[in-house]
Amino acid sequence: MSAGIISGILLAVSFPPYPFRGFSLFALVPLMWFFITAKDSNREEGGYLRRGFVLGFVFGLAFFGILLYWIANVIPASNVTMRWVLVPGVSLLVIYLSCFSGLFGLFLAFLVRRYGLRALIAAPALWSLIEMARSNGELAFSWGTLSSAMAQYPVAIQSLSIYGPYGFSFLIVLVNLLIALVLFIRSARKKIVLFILLTIIITSHLGYGVLRIRKFDEERSGVAEKRNIAVIQPNVGLDIKWNPEYKDKIFRQIETLTKEASALGAELVIFPETSAPVALSRSRKYREWLEEIARDSKSDILIGYIDHSFDDGLWKSYNTAGLFNSTGNLVTEYHKVNLLPFGEKIPLSQYFSVLEKVDFGQANFKSSKKRTLFNSQSGKFGVLICFESTFPGFVRNYVRDGASYLVNITNDGWFGSSSGPLQHSETAILRAVENGVTVLRSANTGVSLYVDPVGRVQGRLGLNIEGKIECGAGSFAARTFYVKYGNTLFFILVILSLAVTVITDPARVLKRLKSE
Repeated sequence: MSAGIISGILLAVSFPPYPFRGFSLFALVPLMWFFITAKDSNREEGGYLRRGFVLGFVFGLAFFGILLYWIANVIPASNVTMRWVLVPGVSLLVIYLSCFSGLFGLFLAFLVRRYGLRALIAAPALWSLIEMARSNGELAFSWGTLSSAMAQYPVAIQSLSIYGPYGFSFLIVLVNLLIALVLFIRSARKKIVLFILLTIIITSHLGYGVLRIRKFDEERSGVAEKRNIAVIQPNVGLDIKWNPEYKDKIFRQIETLTKEASALGAELVIFPETSAPVALSRSRKYREWLEEIARDSKSDILIGYIDHSFDDGLWKSYNTAGLFNSTGNLVTEYHKVNLLPFGEKIPLSQYFSVLEKVDFGQANFKSSKKRTLFNSQSGKFGVLICFESTFPGFVRNYVRDGASYLVNITNDGWFGSSSGPLQHSETAILRAVENGVTVLRSANTGVSLYVDPVGRVQGRLGLNIEGKIECGAGSFAARTFYVKYGNTLFFILVILSLAVTVITDPARVLKRLKSE
């Protein structure tokens, strides 16, 4: 199944750290070639469905294998107690994810065999629905969605504000399909029509991107940007982060960086996930230290830490973000809702207590049930802890709740200098465009970002450096279509795509009625 391997490789190199970001627009063409060029007699064979599944599965092995290889190399300083599980663990993850792309090949093969080549119009719907399915649920893994591949091109991704990420994936698959049809169908007339349609789709979306960015700039023209927020990247190595001997040194760094940011006019200083390496509710010394830092600097401080509680005779741990206001009070706390499967909890452990006893070095956090809106001197914002930035629906609800900007705090130091932190950071760009708000990203060892509401990176700190970014927090005057209506337009596109496929040719219906 060389077509699947070629497509998988082409799509994988459309993601960081590779420079071929536009390849996603034609990476699926070899997959489409399989369905376009198959002979009618071959489609009638029982093995056609099997070949469709194998094609999609092999594609997944190539794509996810290249995309996610780095997970097997989490740095030795991590808490993984049985490092031998990493390679088989990643292998199982790749196989699991490849089953989704295998289902895409299976379903598309079924429709093509049943309805002929016109069923190819269902490909964008099938792909994006399956992408949505793997991004939700107990084993949700929303990494490597097609929309993420285009994050580096602000003009190209503005339609995220209308379709949302799955609708944008639909669009990319449609472009791949049209390119494949132009290349491989025989009719010259149809080639011309399809090429014109392809040109219209691409130019209209690029034109919309230019106009939307221009509109935002016009809204902001004449308004002096107030950079009253500081995003901090402390760059604390994991080999010392959880070493008790370094607690005081880490808090002195927090104090120094906060004072420096305050001197530059920061009203809100943002530190990464677990940047305070203590349980503040159980560590009076360090909590009072943070309170004093906030009072002395007269700045609000958002900081990540681990929190503990003792309820119903059980210890419970939470991945937490807390806001200390300028008077030194801890005014708001948020416990992470979307925990990383196998990294922060064992899936289904909330239903089967025996799973909580499984220990290969992962955290065993409890999940919160609600989002929390923070209110600072610099306005209202929602906090996304690490992996939560990959969940577009969850992020959208923060903006619907009234957040005027978003803050993503993370500790990607576990992945060292691999492509993982680079891939993860670009989800901030998508969330900014979808919701029309600024996204500020504070990462312990990088990559930290300041992304404006149209997806332009206005400030960036790379891997393994200490520093700060002075930021503002703008947004569009009006909510985006996606914020207002979610995936509504996406589902309309899916229904239309599937309807065109399954609606039987009226002439065939009349012929059948006459014969009866």
